[in-house]
Amino acid sequence: MLGGVRRFGVARVLRASALRAPSRTFPQLARWQKPATPVVPQLVRSFYGSSILRSQAEIAAQEQQVEDAAETSNESQASESFENFADLERLELIDPRIIRTLSQKMNITSMTDVQRMTIKETLQGQDVLAQAKTGTGKTVAFLLPVLQNIMNDPTFKQSASRGSYSRLRNNNTSASDIRSIIISPTRELAEQIATEARKVAAGTGVVVQTAVGGTQKKEGLRRIQREGCHVLIGTPGRLKDILSDPYNGVRAPTLSSFVLDEADRLLDDGFSQEIMEIQSLLPDPRKVDRQTLMFSATVPKEVMHMVRRTMKPDYKFVQTVREDEVPTHQSVPQKVVYLNGFENAFPAILELAKKAIAEAAENPKARPFKAIVYFNATAQTNLAFETFRELVLDPRNPRGGHPLGNTAIVEMHSRLTQSRRTSNSEFFRRKEKAILFSSDVTARGMDFPDVTHVIQVGVPRDRPSYIHRLGRTARAKKDGQGWLFIHDGEHSSFNQKLGDLPIEEDAETLETAAVDMTRPGTVPSDSAAATTLSQVKYAMSQVSDELKAVSYRSQLGPLMGVFQRKRELVASLNDLAVHGYGMPEPPTIAREVAHRMGISNTPGLRQGESYSRRPQFVDDFSSRGNRGARDRFDQSDFGRGSFSRRRSGGRRFEDNE
Repeated sequence: MLGGVRRFGVARVLRASALRAPSRTFPQLARWQKPATPVVPQLVRSFYGSSILRSQAEIAAQEQQVEDAAETSNESQASESFENFADLERLELIDPRIIRTLSQKMNITSMTDVQRMTIKETLQGQDVLAQAKTGTGKTVAFLLPVLQNIMNDPTFKQSASRGSYSRLRNNNTSASDIRSIIISPTRELAEQIATEARKVAAGTGVVVQTAVGGTQKKEGLRRIQREGCHVLIGTPGRLKDILSDPYNGVRAPTLSSFVLDEADRLLDDGFSQEIMEIQSLLPDPRKVDRQTLMFSATVPKEVMHMVRRTMKPDYKFVQTVREDEVPTHQSVPQKVVYLNGFENAFPAILELAKKAIAEAAENPKARPFKAIVYFNATAQTNLAFETFRELVLDPRNPRGGHPLGNTAIVEMHSRLTQSRRTSNSEFFRRKEKAILFSSDVTARGMDFPDVTHVIQVGVPRDRPSYIHRLGRTARAKKDGQGWLFIHDGEHSSFNQKLGDLPIEEDAETLETAAVDMTRPGTVPSDSAAATTLSQVKYAMSQVSDELKAVSYRSQLGPLMGVFQRKRELVASLNDLAVHGYGMPEPPTIAREVAHRMGISNTPGLRQGESYSRRPQFVDDFSSRGNRGARDRFDQSDFGRGSFSRRRSGGRRFEDNE
């Protein structure tokens, strides 16, 4: 036992020997361990939330002191940090099985900045707030110490079972043996972290489980009860539900670590109360010592407020984003395309995809086209997926192939079952050539390798949404492109939210973006643009009118605060329905809905009785695939549009409201 303590058990033994001890001294770390960071109690609230500070001025001053200290610490720390994971095994800090998994199965050998700068403190059991961009390896940065500290615990009983992790049944583990809880803002990110955790923990006997919403809630709980759990990864609401149920047997009496990933997103999405309620369901930290880790792309005041309520006074702030580092949203080439109308969006996406695929084919050094297309509404996302998978090269010959060749087409939104969302994410992740039509469920934290294009249709709800969507490309030091397709009526909103970003207007690349689709015959029939328009028209004819109507209605509310004139908005959406969706007339809006929205007297709006609720979106990508390939999932992309007019403002209608 003494040998085990010397090798791996120091952190846990020291943690158990003292109540909320400050930074510890480790024999293995003596050669490079510095004196503990001075305690700054003014920055902390007790675990019961009682304030130690007397004024906001003191808070601001003391936070600045911590940040200054962190900057000095980080500068000296960089020269002392490890470069390779093998160094952790050589110094007997991380179990060799974990290092072998990283190097041999996951092909990870060198550390990123966030890994080098945080693993030392987290291995010691110290609370850490780390500012790190997504896509920089922060998942491994917190998983390694979490797993190692669990294995260090003398009460941890490793499974005697053998075989692959997927078939492992840990007879020594129960549902009341949770040692670590990791919270993520979305189901997709939670599943992604769990996948990574299971890979890293392979062969160690540490059991990883998930707690997310959706249709798999009961199955997830049964799996925890049946197989036991050491590391529980989930979303705030589901974790609270499970831990607050006194009858399911899921408990964490020996919890040693509590991790908030994407902390700024968690708090921005309003999960602060749920997080505090989860912590109230956990052991009293004054009696059962635990480590709290927060990883966040930004450190706004909401994150600092949570730090003061949950972290120990001697927590470490590690900033891995250099002050002189150009952020993604400033360095990635970005273009805005003004559409002649909403109906031009799908043709422009198809045109951009065709051009990008052709360019990649001509340049052997270019990466294959792989895009994420973001929409502001779930119904739009589903409609784009359904339309693009119905595309054919020649509408006169529906069996003549797809205009995007073997590019996979995928969708992702909240209406899909959790199992489908997980499988679609994995499918898109491993595909070299693909288009993912997505709502904001993939906009933060998700790591999809080799995304070359991020295309956003419509001005996002806010600036952070645009930036985080854009952050899905140009990851791991690779290049990427950002495209934004907007209607003239969104120009004012674009300037207000994104006007200071380096987004250039592109009025030359995409011919279909500028075509007046309300006037048939304006494009030569033998042109590439005419071919693209006819392909989209045929595909749209294969999609149900019910889904088109739902998509039409879903855009009214969000665009109400964007367009300056209600009449212009209604007219533009009516053109979309008739000339884009191919409907004989615009869908009706329920009278009571139109009244509540304040548009009941708007010319051009068709009103009727209450309509049935939205249809069940198709999430079985094989059910309608007359082209037979499961790989056909879904496709989409955003194009750039040629638009001859420069804008000083949104296009105005001749008559006022």
